[in-house]
Amino acid sequence: VAAPLSAMAAEGEGDAPAGSIPLTQASLQQLNMVKQQLEQEVKNLRANLEALREGESRFKASSETLNSLVPENEGKPMLVPLTTSLYIDGHMKNTAKVTVDVGTGYYIEMSVERAKRFCGKRLQMLTDNATKVEKALKEKTKNYQMVMQTMQVKYAKMQEAMEAQKSGT
Repeated sequence: VAAPLSAMAAEGEGDAPAGSIPLTQASLQQLNMVKQQLEQEVKNLRANLEALREGESRFKASSETLNSLVPENEGKPMLVPLTTSLYIDGHMKNTAKVTVDVGTGYYIEMSVERAKRFCGKRLQMLTDNATKVEKALKEKTKNYQMVMQTMQVKYAKMQEAMEAQKSGT
């Protein structure tokens, strides 16, 4: 089993994990393994970021909807969504309480103000997590680019050596 590689070691930084080897000393096979691992990590991080952003937009939409729940709107006609593209006619019955999906199939009835606070906290949590994932994604992408650059240099050196060998014989 090969020692772990460190993309940071290629830059000469001192915070590379113990036992890692610099990218420039790794074989093409080792670099290819690291490249594949980084590709998978980047793919997973992008999927996570997309899911977090989707959650953010849902909570923003819920917050906007909660803002329309004011006593003046009680009894007014409205469209009730059954799916994302199917609505039915309805009337706003109660503007003081809402039922909130708090996750894993649990629903809690709460005041509109409490629901707004709940949405705000969830939105902040999603935003914070998305920021962390974005940072990790940038770091992994940078590492991926360093591995690719190192691989290209090694391929070029191999081709030069092969050309020199051909012209020398």
